[in-house]
Amino acid sequence: MLTLSEKLTLLALHDEKGSFVYSASLSFPYGLAGAMLIELIEQERIALVDGKVKVRNPKSTGDTLLDETLQLIRASEKLRDSNYWVMRIASKIKKLPERIIDGLVAKNILERREQKILWVFPSKRYPMVDAQPEHEVRQHIRQIVLQQQKPEQTDITLLSLVRACGLINEVFSKEERKPAKKQIEKLTANEAVGKSVSDVVTAVTMVVVG
Repeated sequence: MLTLSEKLTLLALHDEKGSFVYSASLSFPYGLAGAMLIELIEQERIALVDGKVKVRNPKSTGDTLLDETLQLIRASEKLRDSNYWVMRIASKIKKLPERIIDGLVAKNILERREQKILWVFPSKRYPMVDAQPEHEVRQHIRQIVLQQQKPEQTDITLLSLVRACGLINEVFSKEERKPAKKQIEKLTANEAVGKSVSDVVTAVTMVVVG
């Protein structure tokens, strides 16, 4: 079974090239940080209380990345909002994207390939080995958005991250994008963590461009 962060990673990777699609190149680490928060909320380790992230249960989740994230939040001397934690997790959890990918490689969904650009600069690629898991994620998203299949809360959180990371165009055809965006906005209107990811990505983009 795929975690939320693994689903997001598969959608953000080009199936054949094994590199992150351009639209997600800046936003993806923040999307993963949001996924960490959401997974901790779903496991009732943390909660959003009056807009702040509060630890409810410090017990180990059994997942190294989630436990590191939980400990990072616990170590804070004051309560912070989810925007702060999206930024903080993305910068403080070492090699977050690579470690998610390592898990997908271990599950034989991705393959790790190393090559050199211009025979000098090392480059890693992660092409798809087993396309079925990603296909199922895509099809499920499409059924919810285009066929208005009733979503679970986990579906709504994934859609919020897909939107925040600029991945809508990777899932829907040109003709489908306008109604898809409208439906996703409707479904995710109250999803706080996804909005935090969007806010952080917007802020970072303004800094980079400006």
